[in-house]
Amino acid sequence: MRQGRVVLEHNFGLADIDNNIIPTSSTRYPLASLTKAFVAVTIAQLVHEGALDWDVPITSYIPELSFQADPALADSLTLRDLLSHNTGLSRLDALWLGAENEVLIPKNYTLTLCKHLHPVYALRSKWLYNNWMYALAGEVIERVTSMSWGQVLDYKVLRRIGLSQTTVYKSAIPKGSTALPYLVLDDKSLARTGDLSLTDGELMSPAGGIRSTVRDMLSWGNSLIAAFQDDGSPLFSMDAVFSGQSFLKKSATVDELYSLGFVKATTPAQFGIIGFNPGLVNSMPIIGGSPGHQVFYHNGAMPGYNNCFVIIPNLDIVIIVLTNSISQGDTADWAAQALIQAVLDTESTVDIVSFAEQASTKWRTKYARISNILNAQRIPDTDEPSRRDLVGIYYHSTGALYLEVYEDEQGVFMFNINGLQSQAHVLSHYHYDTFVFLPSADERILRGLLHYGTHSWLLSFKKNAQGEVERIIWRLDEQDTTQGEVFIRKIVLED
Repeated sequence: MRQGRVVLEHNFGLADIDNNIIPTSSTRYPLASLTKAFVAVTIAQLVHEGALDWDVPITSYIPELSFQADPALADSLTLRDLLSHNTGLSRLDALWLGAENEVLIPKNYTLTLCKHLHPVYALRSKWLYNNWMYALAGEVIERVTSMSWGQVLDYKVLRRIGLSQTTVYKSAIPKGSTALPYLVLDDKSLARTGDLSLTDGELMSPAGGIRSTVRDMLSWGNSLIAAFQDDGSPLFSMDAVFSGQSFLKKSATVDELYSLGFVKATTPAQFGIIGFNPGLVNSMPIIGGSPGHQVFYHNGAMPGYNNCFVIIPNLDIVIIVLTNSISQGDTADWAAQALIQAVLDTESTVDIVSFAEQASTKWRTKYARISNILNAQRIPDTDEPSRRDLVGIYYHSTGALYLEVYEDEQGVFMFNINGLQSQAHVLSHYHYDTFVFLPSADERILRGLLHYGTHSWLLSFKKNAQGEVERIIWRLDEQDTTQGEVFIRKIVLED
């Protein structure tokens, strides 16, 4: 969209392969992390009304918040810190998101899990993406309004702008209106994955739960630009939302910062920094020349969906790319970068396709790299402990979920999460008291377990002083310097 007029609007592929449904500009897509800008704008409206303050401690709104590893931290955190990913706290995404898009933890554990997070970096010392902080921001909204965050979003933002096809309510999503989620296997065949929940009232909905359409997202961008230009937008001042809060690259010589729900960059710049393309190419392309243009963007991904949203305020341009697959690389990001390059109309252009090809090639090596590292670190010929000594139920230290370790009717050694067969995994001996559950390359993708790091595929059983197995250590966040997530044995299953 340019100056409020749609310049290019096109729908590729299928929203539903089995039923041959072609997407339209009114087809709904889960926005994943494009939701975060909506949360930031909702909070900006509440700040304008005096219900919230950007810079007071979070404990002003949630007095009982206290981080176990650093009790004083909560009194220093502000809403700016939460929304700019400036807290330095561990991410732990694999704790709440299981196989096939299933959310593992009820919403009422949000505060408990946030208290559990460990500092990886000192407060405001380094940018570290954290979905939990947006979940916590949702709790703040609910505390000060006595409404669900989805209701506040609806009243304060969506209705004001007129986004009738955008919602976080499950009941407001017409049946059959959502593009179904797919995953692309290494041989480029497609596989259907589980439907995403994350609607209002569920854990993490403020981090990624909104559904919207191409048409509504163009209108959303248009309203943001109007607010940025103070040009009769129904939104209040967005100065805080658009202000850079933390450097994505401290060596940056131009603006390359995270604001509140957006990355803020000035061309020439590298885009897609918060997506997964940077890990798949030698270096991201540099887009745009002089004169420099300020660009705000965000990537969003969940198993089965990949999105990118861009606004260029001084050119009055909005770009939105919504996709219903996780392909071999962040396809939405590459498409958005191609469009950015087109609208900037620079003399020299970058061949985006060559970067996408490089990314897809490396993507297909991901499983082999995980497998090779685990094999190299394995100590061969160690004795396997008795399975009977390991069988039982192990509760997470927060009580938010549990692991059930068992042998099935065919004698296969397994564990599941919260007793759910949809979350069952086969265990095999790795070394000493550690077991591995890395499946085949295809199954890893089919089950949407793309967010598990290399060492997340290992469970280590630990004994007490009496030689009895009493806990499991599961390293779910490889950036976290602690030993890993602790699951304590509570119940021993009998034959």
